[in-house]
Amino acid sequence: MIRKFLPDPIHLSWGFGTLGTVSMINSLTTLYLFFLVSVIGIDPAMAGTLIFVSKIFDIVSDPVMGWISDRTHTRWGRRRPYLFGSSFLCGTAMVLLFNLPEFESSFWQAAYIEFVLLFFALALTTFNVPYLAMPADMTDNYTERSTIMSYRALFMVIGTFTGGAIAGLIAGNLGGDQEAYGMVGWFLAAVAFVSMMICVIGTRKSRVLEAVKHESVGLSAQLNFFLINKPFMVLGGIKVVQFLQLAVGGTATLFFFVQVLQKGEQALLPFGLSYMAASLLSIPLWLQVIKRLGKRETFMAGLLLQALAFMSWAFSSPVEADWIFLLRAAALGGTISGIVICGQSMILDVVEYDRRLSGLHREGLASAAFSFLEKTMYAAGPLLLGLLLSAYGFDNTLPRDAAQPESALFAITLGMAWIPGVCSVFMFIGLLFYHLDEEKIEATPDAALQS
Repeated sequence: MIRKFLPDPIHLSWGFGTLGTVSMINSLTTLYLFFLVSVIGIDPAMAGTLIFVSKIFDIVSDPVMGWISDRTHTRWGRRRPYLFGSSFLCGTAMVLLFNLPEFESSFWQAAYIEFVLLFFALALTTFNVPYLAMPADMTDNYTERSTIMSYRALFMVIGTFTGGAIAGLIAGNLGGDQEAYGMVGWFLAAVAFVSMMICVIGTRKSRVLEAVKHESVGLSAQLNFFLINKPFMVLGGIKVVQFLQLAVGGTATLFFFVQVLQKGEQALLPFGLSYMAASLLSIPLWLQVIKRLGKRETFMAGLLLQALAFMSWAFSSPVEADWIFLLRAAALGGTISGIVICGQSMILDVVEYDRRLSGLHREGLASAAFSFLEKTMYAAGPLLLGLLLSAYGFDNTLPRDAAQPESALFAITLGMAWIPGVCSVFMFIGLLFYHLDEEKIEATPDAALQS
């Protein structure tokens, strides 16, 4: 009886990988534009462009990495060798990202930052693409996919808290200067490396699937197979909006706390604690709702609540009570868990549906597609906010906590409240066109068995 209440060690270990990747991604989203603009002194539009341009590399690297991992044969399986090697690269990338040398030339400064961002992108791709493909190898069970993704939701919340709240607290307490953010880089490097190694070691006994028919099907032909998978394409469109939402909102958060609410980096800690507590406590509830209503319907309900939670930030002010600030954070955290569990589980569903249609085990290629969308939109978020800040008169020559023009505060509020809220509405509309459930998957003939 006690066994029922204990976490599955393999699923738990796999979830630790999310702590590493999300802390990396969230630090880039929440801190890096602020770091480049308010600490280093780079123009907001230029800083956003540097971050975005580095993600163009993922157009090539993500599908290639997925294709390679699908075709890999080792005694460690198809995915884990890449997880092991890239854990060292990810740790190094975080150190380089926040420890920038001094440059007399702005050109060479921008060139170096772009190089480091490209290295960060390569390191993350090498881990994240095989990592996201692993759950499809681990189980074929429709319901168990939601359970596995609850571990991802758990560590996604912790990773968001680590890469944003804890990292911001460290930077703020150490003075918020360039040296302080350098220490943040070392901290995040340790988090990424340790969590990724736990994932590698803890999943050594997980189920492994071997490649099927890949030798006779080229990369371009495999990519074309996705076009006939309508649920895959619909969910991909929804994910584009979701990743853009999280990127814009996450990038705007620190600007919003410092400039609009006048609370400083330290506000990330109470925000993160409230957000994390609500997220973790709501996971069992969301799992029960999924069992009762289904994944799509639960996703849609969560999006409506999330839209209200995001838009409520437009009405916050420096003089509002602390409990209201914490309530807003909890509202966001309480909705994100259900949305993440449903969304990630549905990715596994469309991958299983794809396997039945094509007869191919190309989970790595599928995960590469979603990983590319995630990283591209997470880069588009800083670009969009950077362009908004420049267009609305943000003055990057002022001290980081100095008062900005009202127009700049409006741009920050757009990023924190209105753009993410509208994105939730668009995602809700997109789900009206998604029609994949357990019955449809089971009714689809398996092409691999027919050939």
